[in-house]
Amino acid sequence: MKLVFRFLLLFVFIKSSACLSNIWEAGELTYKNGSTEISAFVNTKENTQLQVVLCSKKSIDNYRFTLLLPKKVLSDSVIKVKVYTDDSEVEQYAEVSGNSIDFQVDESLLLAIPYSAKLQLEFNSEDAEYLGLPKILDVSMKGAELALKNVSSQCTALCLNNGFSCNKSLLSSILWPVNSFNSLEYEQIDDLCTKQTRPDVYRFNLTKKCKAKLDRFYNNEGVGPLSFVYQLFNSPNSAYKKYEQSWKETVALSPVVAEDMNRYELNDWYLLLYSLVGNRHIREFPNSFYAINNHKGDPTTLVYDIDNRYEMELLKYSSVLYRRMNSSIKSKNSVTKTLKLWSDFYRQLTQMLPNIHHAQAVRPIIYKSMLMRIWNLAGRPNGVKFYSKNMFRHGTNGKTITDENLEKQCSLFEGSNGEQFFYASSDCVKSVADIMRTSPYNTSLYKDLEIKWDNYAKAWMSSPFYNDSLDDAIGENKRANLTLIILSLFREYGFGDYFQIRECLSSRDSDICSYESNKYYSTYTKEFNYRLDSISNVSADDANSLNELNNLYLEYYHALELYLDDLVSSNTIPLWRADFIKSLASIVQTNAMLNFAYSREELPDISQNMQKEGTDEKMTIEQDKYDDNDGQPDDIYNSDDDIDEDIIVPM
Repeated sequence: MKLVFRFLLLFVFIKSSACLSNIWEAGELTYKNGSTEISAFVNTKENTQLQVVLCSKKSIDNYRFTLLLPKKVLSDSVIKVKVYTDDSEVEQYAEVSGNSIDFQVDESLLLAIPYSAKLQLEFNSEDAEYLGLPKILDVSMKGAELALKNVSSQCTALCLNNGFSCNKSLLSSILWPVNSFNSLEYEQIDDLCTKQTRPDVYRFNLTKKCKAKLDRFYNNEGVGPLSFVYQLFNSPNSAYKKYEQSWKETVALSPVVAEDMNRYELNDWYLLLYSLVGNRHIREFPNSFYAINNHKGDPTTLVYDIDNRYEMELLKYSSVLYRRMNSSIKSKNSVTKTLKLWSDFYRQLTQMLPNIHHAQAVRPIIYKSMLMRIWNLAGRPNGVKFYSKNMFRHGTNGKTITDENLEKQCSLFEGSNGEQFFYASSDCVKSVADIMRTSPYNTSLYKDLEIKWDNYAKAWMSSPFYNDSLDDAIGENKRANLTLIILSLFREYGFGDYFQIRECLSSRDSDICSYESNKYYSTYTKEFNYRLDSISNVSADDANSLNELNNLYLEYYHALELYLDDLVSSNTIPLWRADFIKSLASIVQTNAMLNFAYSREELPDISQNMQKEGTDEKMTIEQDKYDDNDGQPDDIYNSDDDIDEDIIVPM
């Protein structure tokens, strides 16, 4: 389908109101198939035209950067082109097809164009000769800023109200004021929207006058750069409104609600507006807000790290909140629903905010505001303490994270980046066993744990489900996965096997680790039941065999629980580590359940119903689940269909 739309671009130039002028203009192009594009364009040398499409309807691309040629080239190709602006020199790939050169530009380049006095496209000599272009093509920048902002405004309105598709972040970035918003017109806003709680300490105070002032600010300056964000917060069926309603229901179901209901009110939209135009430091603004605003360079990595920190805090407070809901399933389900709706809202917010410091800085404000509501409803538990020495580090580039010989014995490196994973070599298994002989972890319950594991391992390795791979339930040898569990009692190396439980490992918080332990055990139970049902459709005997194996595994897992609980009771290990190891055991077993191969040379009679028509191939037990072919032929596009020329009209 992508080729269909690109072919429709052939021979179509935007019809300029000033023929062959070198001034940027806004244009609309409607194709014969009903698709429409809105773009800024400029005529260039050698009878070419540069088009920057910023929104479209019924088209595969919601933005593109294309140079149209006066005639069609004989063959398609991909070339490299250097693009120069005032402040940058970047090499971009470009796809040559028909009479167009479609550049694979990123947002940062498009954002530089409106404010640059120079735009040059440099081709290598062979490509320039083949395309009939000069080696360096100078693009006029007259009227570029005005045209691009005009098109961005038009596209914003069309995407909000007329079913057009667009890159919301890109449009908002183009419309964002260069020097941020003008706070001088709103000098009284600090006094209207904040309240002093003690000397030099202020909090946000959303009075009627404050709300009116912030509404005025949005109407005067926010329409355009903030229009998508406004819709996300305020439209009746928006993701935020759904979250807001679910949050109120969760508060109503809470068994204990604090006296001060203001702690649960949602005023995030107005808090966001104040962060853009206000001047006072208020306690609702976390330090990360100022860190992003003052950061030099691209703030992406910093924002990502802040989000990760807040995710762990959310995991902490929500785990306590779940426990505080006691045995009320309805209340717990309400919390789960609210958190999912929040996640959906925040994902949409991050996708539409411009990659501009002041815009990205609102993210920690909104996230922290939500965290404080959860924290209050959870009874204000102790926060999560983070220490850099505890942060999970994944070994890469074929290197371990320590110089310990034991880590080297127990490591395997895979992939192009040489990522580290656990590997139970014979030396690794022997070394861990030697340590355990004289270790305080070798309690009376440890021997029973080994017996339970060996019973399970022996039965599994003689079953039709066993395979000689690292993903097997047992591992590469009989004691492989047990060795990983025991090693994790006293070491945390850079194994990728720990990645899914990195929040527990990095925070070392008992609430977080307990929550994850229960979550991963529940996940294993669901995956096992699904696999059991799948196999039962093929062979009842194999299903019974798998069920018996699971009973043996559960005997081992419950022995592991008793063993770990005993170590916690004797203060041999902390509570967080016990739950960390339980999570690890569940993850290892879940992966094994998802990855073990199951096939039979002769399927029972029930499989005959799953045989594909017209072939002798029998379907596997899960093949029919993912087979979406409805037998209908693909749509065929006739590349010889004609289109009308010169159907783009100036706006």
